[in-house]
Amino acid sequence: MRYLYLGDIVGSKTALMLKDYLPKIRKDYNLNLVFANAENVSNGLGLTKKDYDSLIKAGIDGMSMGNHTFSKSEIKEYIDEAKIARPANIPTNIGKKYLNINYNNKTITIINLLGRVFQNSSLDCPFKTMDNLLKEIKSDYIIVDIHAEATSEKLALAHYLDGRVNAIFGTHTHVQTADEQILENKTVYITDLGMTGPKGILGSDTNAIINRFLTGVYEHAKVALDKIYLEGVIVDTVKNTIERFRKEI
Repeated sequence: MRYLYLGDIVGSKTALMLKDYLPKIRKDYNLNLVFANAENVSNGLGLTKKDYDSLIKAGIDGMSMGNHTFSKSEIKEYIDEAKIARPANIPTNIGKKYLNINYNNKTITIINLLGRVFQNSSLDCPFKTMDNLLKEIKSDYIIVDIHAEATSEKLALAHYLDGRVNAIFGTHTHVQTADEQILENKTVYITDLGMTGPKGILGSDTNAIINRFLTGVYEHAKVALDKIYLEGVIVDTVKNTIERFRKEI
């Protein structure tokens, strides 16, 4: 099985454009499945039902989220039935703690976690959350999206889960890292997948972000209007390989 996991998708325009480009990418790279982090799709914060539908039509087979999971309150109305894994260590019953996807008589499970360093301290421990989830999950492949600020927290979790899950991908920083690797016990890992959308500054309008630093005044920045890039990794589960993916559309 070969799959592409895209880094944080930014902007409704990006979601719409994926519908035109993903089918060719799937063919060119011989992909069986495509997954993505979707917490920044709708104006950079959260995921509306309209944008969720766009991603499904584009061919995204499963989605993970992050700290903006509930930034669009309407997600509460559809997340239970959606192809979405919300962060499992948020202490809520809304949404799925993990998402199961069936492919060729195999079960692929996506688990989403939030890091706690520099983020919300009321979150449950991601390490202990994984221990509990792994007691109940019966799956052929387990993929973990750790949505976190600190690279040390992501890498520590990767070593903690090495050999117990098949893949661990970091998200949230929107900057693709160059440390894709196979850990000692064969788990594939990268500290951050990068982002899918207009670059700007982490997907936001460049001038607006610069003004924040110059003035100290916070204003919600609009999504940038630059060229759109797709970033992530391609994993081959048979060969157990991981390669960085980056493509302009």
